[in-house]
Amino acid sequence: MRGSSVLDGVLFDLDGTLIDSREDLAAGANRLLTELGLTTLETAELMTFVGRGARALVRRAFDRVDPEVRVSRGDDVLRRFLGHYTAVMLATTRPFDDVVAGLATLHDAGVPMGVLSNKPHEPTVEMVRALDLERWFAVVLGSGAVPERKPGPGGLLFAAERLGVSPDRCLYVGDSDVDVDAARAAGMPSLWCSWGGIHLDRPADCVAVDHFGEVVERVLGFSP
Repeated sequence: MRGSSVLDGVLFDLDGTLIDSREDLAAGANRLLTELGLTTLETAELMTFVGRGARALVRRAFDRVDPEVRVSRGDDVLRRFLGHYTAVMLATTRPFDDVVAGLATLHDAGVPMGVLSNKPHEPTVEMVRALDLERWFAVVLGSGAVPERKPGPGGLLFAAERLGVSPDRCLYVGDSDVDVDAARAAGMPSLWCSWGGIHLDRPADCVAVDHFGEVVERVLGFSP
């Protein structure tokens, strides 16, 4: 049974929130750098570039290893990165602990759920499907399928509409300042999760959770 929550639905970020994709994201980026004859980077450093989409990840990686690289920043290189990433994106990526059980609990309680990521749309959908998470979500959206990327509010507003819930009654759960800022701009309550290992700094004035069970408890019984 549902608790006394004022929340009608939940949207989730993907990387660093539902799934641990750090090693595979880094592998895709380093494969691109190697192909271009550039120095590879440590996973921890590459993860600081994640959150604003694939194009930003590639651009920032280039800036780090060779600021003079300018000609290689077009769509062709983005497509090449996505090709490298697609080849390895399921090598080690898995849902975080308690995510599957928590999603099942929310689904059984009748809570509409969806995914909104800054990852390009096709790999977002493929990832969710391959990890057998698709069954829990009424909508799965990535960059290119929504009006704007986070931290703009357009993607969240579009996703909430697709989910059939009002933005002020839809929770957004993410692991970065980008997610918190997007939720604020969209008029959504939000939770920042600490377990992702990508964005380690807690955003200012956010509500934080340390395990997925806290998300379930808040949705079913409390508003953040």
